Amino acid sequence: MYDHLAADKKKVDIKIDYLLPKAIKSFKKTMRFPAWELYDYTIPSTNNKYVIYFYAESRARIENPEIGSFTIVHNGKHRFIVKWGAGGYKHTPDGEMMAIRQIHAYTSHFIQRYNERFLKDDSLTANEIAARYLSRNTIAMPLKQNEGINRNHEKYGEKGQYAFRVRDGICFSYSAVDGIESEDGDRHKDKVEALYICYTTFMNESKMTDTQRKAILKEHWEKWLQFAEDFQKEAKDGVITLKLEP
Repeated sequence: MYDHLAADKKKVDIKIDYLLPKAIKSFKKTMRFPAWELYDYTIPSTNNKYVIYFYAESRARIENPEIGSFTIVHNGKHRFIVKWGAGGYKHTPDGEMMAIRQIHAYTSHFIQRYNERFLKDDSLTANEIAARYLSRNTIAMPLKQNEGINRNHEKYGEKGQYAFRVRDGICFSYSAVDGIESEDGDRHKDKVEALYICYTTFMNESKMTDTQRKAILKEHWEKWLQFAEDFQKEAKDGVITLKLEP
């Protein structure tokens, strides 16, 4: 899936450049913000379908909106909003940071809960909700779940132990690593090729208990310190350069 989406990037980028002036023109006529424009785009050669979005949170962002795209994947009766990219990843706590391919999928349940618990706008379509979420929440802090954050976290197994803190709240997920596991069980020897994260539901922090919020803040701070330490360890002249292996 990653390779197919990556192959479409150039064509999607060209379409974005073509549509941007049209979106800006629309924003200039808009009286209420935030404002957004969505456009359906199908790659002629592959028939892969994308939604390209432009989001102006305020009038000050008319000329410089948040821009992005996603594709929609159906698996039986299930519908997923899918984003792709590459990012830093540590397979073990003491391992080196590496760049790996990543697929981020959002379930229909996640999109529905985000609207119910944050946007609270029944007039929005699923694609509009997705575009608003992706535009507003461009940075996510991974948090290892514990009893304070979610007392039932163990029932979700090893793949369901991470949540992500974003601007608007907490995203619960399950994840899987694609690659080859070492036969001797030494995770340091695993060959990691890609990371898949599926976002299953969303919580507004204001609706969580004081205990949960304190546990989230504590885990967020500890993860931030860990990332700062990793940056110092991996950076050269203040910059981390990660190479995506073929």
